[in-house]
Amino acid sequence: MKKEVLISDRAVKAFERIVLSLQGQSLIGAEKVKDEILGRVRKLGEHPKPSAARKAKFDAIEGDFWSVLTHNHRIYYLIEEKRVVVVDIILNLERAAST
Repeated sequence: MKKEVLISDRAVKAFERIVLSLQGQSLIGAEKVKDEILGRVRKLGEHPKPSAARKAKFDAIEGDFWSVLTHNHRIYYLIEEKRVVVVDIILNLERAAST
């Protein structure tokens, strides 16, 4: 069953900061990263637990949280019965350091 994908305000702002930051380095590179992140977010509605995803645990928040790596960024999301909520997008420092 396909789930609705919602994006939190925090994730939208993080996404905007990522794209703006990358545009300062390369417009083509920023566009590529933007497309990769948006593509991954869209796919979460169909496959919320891809093989590359990993379970995320937070001390103060309960729920079925997961994360998936796209480019050098990790997308954190909550899987609910009928929807997936993207809660944040952050730079994955381990991956960024190796590139």
